[in-house]
Amino acid sequence: MSQDTSRAGRAGEREQLVAGIEQSRQDLVRTVRALSAKVDVPARVRGRAARMRERVAVSLGQTEQNIPEPARGATRQVADVAGRRPALVYGAAGVGAVAALLALSRRRRS
Repeated sequence: MSQDTSRAGRAGEREQLVAGIEQSRQDLVRTVRALSAKVDVPARVRGRAARMRERVAVSLGQTEQNIPEPARGATRQVADVAGRRPALVYGAAGVGAVAALLALSRRRRS
C-alpha cells in the first residue's frame, strides 16, 4: 500500500515537473519572439514608416479642409510628387533651408 502511495506521489511530482518544463518552454518562446522582434530593424522601420504615413495622411486631410479650393490642386500635386520622388522633396527642403540660413546671416550682418 505504501508503495502505491509512493508511486502515486512520484507520478504527481513528475506531472508537475513536466508541466513546469512546458511552462518554461512557452516562456522561452515568448522571450525569443520578443527579442527577435526588437532585433528585426527593417520590420520596425517599416512599421514606423507606416505609422508616420498614416499620421501625415490624417494631418494632410485636416489641413486640406482649411485650404481654399484653387490651392488644393497644387497641394495634391505636391503630395503626389513627394510620394513618387522623395529625393526631390528632400532636395527642395535642403535648398529652402540654405536660402533661409543665408537670409538670416545677411540680416544679422546688416
